[in-house]
Amino acid sequence: MGRSPCCAKEGLNRGAWTPLEDRMLIGYIKSHGEGKWRSLPKRAGLKRCGKSCRLRWLNYLRPDIKRGNITADEEDLIIRLHKLLGNRRVTLTHHSFLISLTNFLRQLF
Repeated sequence: MGRSPCCAKEGLNRGAWTPLEDRMLIGYIKSHGEGKWRSLPKRAGLKRCGKSCRLRWLNYLRPDIKRGNITADEEDLIIRLHKLLGNRRVTLTHHSFLISLTNFLRQLF
């Protein structure tokens, strides 16, 4: 038993996303919202796996993704949370407003 495969692997694009694919995904999500990732590629006209679309959106295309270095205030917040909660990355990221906190903590601790 288990979950059925998310998609037929044949005929799917692999590798780097093109700007056209990015625009198609952004446009679809703007008009229909996030979610239902398994059926999204077919409905959006993409030849990608649903997981690939979800990861592309969450890690690269979302408008609220914070990129670049952290500020001194953000670093101070991380240090205070670490003193309070210890070295539990999951707990720290749930208490923070930072998007890039998890990767920063992996490098810091």
